[in-house]
Order: sequence, then structure tokens, then C-alpha cells
Amino acid sequence: MQAGLLALLLMPRLGLAQTDSPPPAPFSYNPASAAAHAIGAPFRALWKLGGHVPTGTAPDETEATGVIAFEQVQGASTRLGIVAILDTDAGYAFTPHVSADIGLPVVFVRSPFSLVTNHDWRYTTWILGDPYLDIRYTARSSGTSFTSILTGTAPASSAQKVFGTGRFGGDWFNHIEHDFKGVTPFLNAGAASGTVNRFILPRPYSLARPYQTLGFISDFEGGASFKIARGFNIGGSMYALVPAGPQKVFSRLVAPDSTIASDGNHHRFFDSAFETVGSSEIDRDNGYSGWIELAHARHVNLQIGYTRSVHYAFDSVTVMLNFDAGFLFKTPSQ
Repeated sequence: MQAGLLALLLMPRLGLAQTDSPPPAPFSYNPASAAAHAIGAPFRALWKLGGHVPTGTAPDETEATGVIAFEQVQGASTRLGIVAILDTDAGYAFTPHVSADIGLPVVFVRSPFSLVTNHDWRYTTWILGDPYLDIRYTARSSGTSFTSILTGTAPASSAQKVFGTGRFGGDWFNHIEHDFKGVTPFLNAGAASGTVNRFILPRPYSLARPYQTLGFISDFEGGASFKIARGFNIGGSMYALVPAGPQKVFSRLVAPDSTIASDGNHHRFFDSAFETVGSSEIDRDNGYSGWIELAHARHVNLQIGYTRSVHYAFDSVTVMLNFDAGFLFKTPSQ
């Protein structure tokens, strides 16, 4: 009887043991499948780049959708004058990839070409810049980030009354970078109907320019940024502006009503007249930039840069301060 009870107790365990899955088969290396996996890796990375991780977030994070808002100040100081732009921007992120925003810049200028004979400097003037609409696509995967921005601008008034061309404008800007553990090389490429002001990923060579152009122009930049410490980066790049076809250059330093100007040496037509018409040679440019970037404080980003224009023999010191106000419109749960 005791033997029978013992058999009844052991039967369930034996049954479980009999239904266990067999041990996994030994690993066997297949050179053909390994080669196919390696060849397909770049294509899988490009596919993932259109996935759910946008620029500016870690690979396991998701960027929230909702209201976009920021206030940005750009400034450029040169021996020819000072230009500053205050931009107010608001928009909406529809998905983690796609967003749109509108902005209104105000341009401040302090120029030496004064109409007042008993002063060396004209008093600082300000006037509306061109209102704009941005549509953005952003993505990120495996340390590679991509951003593409379409911008359209509308003239607030004629060229004689605003710091602009007095025409509608368009700009297509593309940025790609890859993070190698603190060293981030990047490439930028764009095409536009003129030198449209950019407030998303602004570059030192394009911050608060002392001029604006009208006519097809493409621009290219290559460089790298280096993470020195948390919230502290330095960077450097080389750039080129490549116009094509007829061009116009509108100065932000020489007023339309002014007969006082500089000599325009080194192809600097923007300091010799308010408006210059000519071939693509009048606004071609190339040079290099260096900058430091501070982003330690939450919602605030500061960039201080230096640009040397080789074509214009022209130096500028630039400052960009950006305050991200989007968090003011989000609930704590977001």
C-alpha cells in the first residue's frame, strides 16, 4: 500500500518531466547568414531612422508632442556695425517627427553710416523682419540624427521699409550628424531663394547677417562639435555660400535714404550701398567658424561664436541665446 501511494505522488512530476521542451540545439555558425546580416545592417539603420525617436532624445526616449514656443536673440558684432534679431516663435508638434511653427523677427541695427553729421553713429534703429512659417521633420536612430526644415517667408513691407528683400522667400535646410561618444561630426546643406534668417539650428556664419540677398543660393557646412563636460560643448566648421544666376544684395547697415557708405572693399557690397544688383559674384562667400555652447541651465541655450569670412576678409563675433518656453504650456504629466 505504501508503495502504491509513493507511485501516485511521483506520477505528476514524472509527467511534467516528460513534457519539458528539449534542450536547445547547439549553436552552429552559418557564414552566409552572418554576411547577409552585416550587409543589411546599414539598410536597417536607415529604416529605423524614420522610426519613433526624434532628434534631441536618447534612443529609449520619446519626444512629447504638443505646443512649441521659444524666444531667441541673435547678435553679430563687427567693425562695420552691429545687428541683432529678436525672434518670437510658436507652433505645434503633431507627431514626434513632424512639427510646424510661425515666427516674427524684429531686427535692431547700429550703423556707422549716420545721416547726422555731428554724430559718429546713427542711433540704434529697429524694424520688423520677414514673418516666417517652418515645417520640420526630425528623426534619430543609433546615434544618427537627421533634421529637415522647410521655411517660407512673407514680406512685411517693401524692401525700403523693412530689413528684408520685400519679396516672398523659401529655404530648405538639412542637417545630419552622428554621435561618437562625445565627438559629433555633422553636415549641413541647404537651398534657398536668398539668405533667409534661420532660427532652428542657427549657424554662427548666418547669425544676424549685416545683409540679406535675393536670388537662388545654396549653402554647405561641415564640421564637428566636442562635448567637454555636461552642458558644455565646443565646435568648429567650414562653410560655403554658392549662389547661381542674377542676385541682389540688400544692406542692413546702409539705409535706403543714406548717401553715406563705405568703399565696399573685398566684395563687401553690403557696406557700400543699400541695394546692389549683379551676378552671382556679389554674394558668394566661404569661411570658417568656431563656437562654444552652454546648455547647463534648463530650457536655456547659449552659443558664442566667431566667424571669419575669407571671401569678404570679414570677422564677426556672434551670440545666440535661446529660451525654450514650450514647457510653460505642458501639464506635469507631459
